[in-house]
Amino acid sequence: MKWTIPYKDNKPLIHSVFSGLFYLLFCWSLEFGDSTKGSFMVLMLFLPGLTFPLSTSYYQTEKISNADARRIAHLIFSVTIYHGSVWLFSGEGQIKYITVLAGFSGSLLYLILTKYALQKKISFTQIILTATFSGLAFLQYEINGREGLFMGLAVCLWTIANGQLLNMEYKKERISNDGL
Repeated sequence: MKWTIPYKDNKPLIHSVFSGLFYLLFCWSLEFGDSTKGSFMVLMLFLPGLTFPLSTSYYQTEKISNADARRIAHLIFSVTIYHGSVWLFSGEGQIKYITVLAGFSGSLLYLILTKYALQKKISFTQIILTATFSGLAFLQYEINGREGLFMGLAVCLWTIANGQLLNMEYKKERISNDGL
């Protein structure tokens, strides 16, 4: 069995799994001492807001008007949505289950943005279900304690849930473009 075929057909999902695992390990590393906290703070300012759309959205927008402007806007708004979710997340400890709301709203807004800016054929049912799973990914972080491992696990699950939906869209586009 060739590895190139499954990879080629599932790039968004595979990239979201690997980036999710990276964020899991990165967040978990916060528990091993203060040496990673500085790099964590700096990298997490923009990293997820940029890496997730770049590794999963596959900007195949040549067939839509203003394709370049849409790609740039999508990236800018992705970072903005990420910062909004982080701002909500910063209310942890003061507002019960705010991290669940942050995960839900970040996913919901990102997927709506992707649907309209990149003109993806994602249904609202898919968006709501994925956003719900994304919010629930943070439930164990709220219940089990605010530790780096649980935060990393939540971010990993969020990344995989959203990557799975974008992978389904990617496959539909590949089939229609390749005529399979």
